[in-house]
Amino acid sequence: MMKPRRLLLVCLVLVLPFLLAHCSRNQSASPVRGLKPKEAAALAEKYDSWDKRQAKKPADMKQMPAERLEQLGDLALNHQDYETALVNYLQILKNLPDRYDLRYKVGVIFLVTGQYEAARRELAAVLVSRPDMIDAHEALGLVCFQEKQYSQAIAEFQTVLAKEPKRAKTRHHLGVALLESGQTQQGLRELKAAAELDPREVTTLVILGQAYLKAKDYTNALTWLKRAQTLAPENKKANQHLGEALAALKRYPEAMEAFQKAGDQAQAFNNIGVYYFMDGRYEDAAKCFQKAIELRPTYYEEARTNLQRALEKLQQTQDNG
Repeated sequence: MMKPRRLLLVCLVLVLPFLLAHCSRNQSASPVRGLKPKEAAALAEKYDSWDKRQAKKPADMKQMPAERLEQLGDLALNHQDYETALVNYLQILKNLPDRYDLRYKVGVIFLVTGQYEAARRELAAVLVSRPDMIDAHEALGLVCFQEKQYSQAIAEFQTVLAKEPKRAKTRHHLGVALLESGQTQQGLRELKAAAELDPREVTTLVILGQAYLKAKDYTNALTWLKRAQTLAPENKKANQHLGEALAALKRYPEAMEAFQKAGDQAQAFNNIGVYYFMDGRYEDAAKCFQKAIELRPTYYEEARTNLQRALEKLQQTQDNG
């Protein structure tokens, strides 16, 4: 089962265009604080590959106007070529350190590439001069989340929502952060609000279903996961969790159908066999595990282990009978 934190990490690449789209709209004449010499040296030391990348660049590219470098950087960013985008943006920032909009983009690139310390530094620099830039607050919240600093992440997301309460993505992130910090009811409330704001966001629906599954509230889990499956019938995560909810409610044929949509036939039979096993239906469980092995005879060790356990339980039941 995929944890909420992993789901949020997957969403980072998806949310990147959303984060960057606000940058040009929110730009103003208020400059960001430039890097001090020691900070610039630390940045260069942190990313020692910078000089190597610069050395590979043609001489005419080093003399390229900032406007052209930015265009090339944006083009690379749109194609998720983060290294090229970063090279171009950092080249501009060497001469124009007050371009907070570019520093924000650099921060987001560091975020989606897992360089959280650098992302935090860049975004914090933006917020020194632009404390009202809610996109930077949201990105910083995502950095804090990845660093498991949930209280700070929650605070950053709440700062954003205080100014724009209808930002569905931010409310989604807040809900996941609350869940991860153990504040289940508050997290569910925020995720439901996010679903109301953006009812077609499948990831939010799946996480809601997953949270209810964890709480063993299978009826509510079923409600949200069915909504997700309706929007994305082939979504494997939605079908996997839907199968779990249905199986927990002992609706085995429907669960089997969902499991089959979530993966291959062998895994589906193994999954449903596990629920039969937990329900004390050892003969049915053994048949499912045997079917899984037949479908994947050479390497399906999990089904073999489950089959042995089911047969042992079945034998014990017969002996006691």
